[in-house]
Formats: sequence, C-alpha cells, structure tokens
Amino acid sequence: MNSKKKKFNYSIILTACIKPINMPFLERKSEIDRLKDYKETFNKWCQNRLIEKIIFIENSGYDLNFFHEKAKEFPNKTIEIISSNHNNTFEKKLGKGYGEYLCLKEIFEKSKICEKTDFFIKITGRYYIKNYIKIFQEFEKKRSDIYICIKDNLTYADSHVFAGSKIFFLNHVLPLASETNDSNGIFMEHCLAKAALHGINNNLSFNHFTTYPNIYGIIGTNNKRIKNNFIKNIKLFFLGKIKNYLLSHKKY
Repeated sequence: MNSKKKKFNYSIILTACIKPINMPFLERKSEIDRLKDYKETFNKWCQNRLIEKIIFIENSGYDLNFFHEKAKEFPNKTIEIISSNHNNTFEKKLGKGYGEYLCLKEIFEKSKICEKTDFFIKITGRYYIKNYIKIFQEFEKKRSDIYICIKDNLTYADSHVFAGSKIFFLNHVLPLASETNDSNGIFMEHCLAKAALHGINNNLSFNHFTTYPNIYGIIGTNNKRIKNNFIKNIKLFFLGKIKNYLLSHKKY
C-alpha cells in the first residue's frame, strides 16, 4: 500500500487594482505608487520557491505587459495573468472590497489554473508575506477547507491573506462577498467571517491562523506601511490554538 501523502495542489491568488478611480475609503490612490507596489511584490512571489502556480488578476483595465514579461522569466512556474475592467463597472460606494469580490468571481469563472487546483491562498497583490514558509506549512499540514484569521466575536476576518478549498471559495466566499457594501459598513472582512461560519456550519474543516502573517506592504486605506510586532505574533498563536479547539470540539 502506498502511504505517501498526495501532493498539495494549490495556487496563490494575487488581486490587483492599479488605477482605482473615485474609490472611497482609499488613501493610496496614485497609480504610479500602486504599480510600483504590484511590480515589486509580483517579482517576489514569482521568486518564491514554494510557489508553483500563480493567478494574478487586475481589475482596472491597466496595461499588464510588465507582468506578462516578468512571468516569462519563470518558465518552471504556471502563471496566469487576467485583465478585466470590472473596477469601472460598479457603483463606487460599494467600495474596494466589492471590487475584490468581482476579482474572485472572475477567477473562478475563467481561470484555467483554477480548473485544476484544489486549494487557494488569496493575498492582496501589493503585499508580500515575509514568513510565508510558516503560513504555507501550516496550511499544507492541515489542508483545511477554511484557513483564516477571524476575530471581533467572530464577525471580522482578515482579508489580506486567507486560504481554503475550492468548495469554500465557490459555495461560501463568493455568495457572501457579493454583499459587500463599504458605504453601509458591510466590509469584505465581515462577509468573509460570515462565509467561514457558514462553511463550518456545513461541515467544512476549519483551521485558524496560529502564525501571524508578517506582511510587507503599505495599507491602501491609510497609506501607511504595515507594522508587525512580537506581541501580535504571541497573541495570535495562543488565540488561534484556543479558537481551533473551541470550533472543532463540542465540549465548550
């Protein structure tokens, strides 16, 4: 009998909006700055030895020639570049989170990589995860349908990086993310938390982050560089352990 564990079939999803026109609740608006962010992080993700498949989607109709050319430098990887103009097709009061939802929707409708992939790690395209190895190893080991950081009484989930199975994305993330409306205080993070709880209620396996993502990047909302600290890492480790226990056992 072959006891060798099946290879972990996953892809990372990088979402991008280079030219966000009239987008509310956004301080990092310059297409020059945003393009620089995306170029830098895309190159880092392409160089990451743990990643074999990348789906990069940009939703403002921007020229993506740089990304196509950069992808050619990594022939050993499967890299898909998707361009759309969806960011210019919806009411901006819905916010950037709604644009993110449209990116995910298009990926699961059109991506060739998606058709042959079981698990996904979604990452905001301007961010690089410095401790990605630990994040990946934790996800690969558990291979949970839902892998996420959820807080605020289970009402808010970090959207800059989360992961899960195709079933989780298709049956829970997409339907609930469509309810995003920043102007009404319904952010992608609220919808993502609800998606996770719906998934758990439908018997999907769940694993909370116990490694805090060490993110390199600038926050779009306030145009400030993300700061990571040791205390956050320790808090998330123990809180993650507790949440994993409570949500996977009936004895609480």
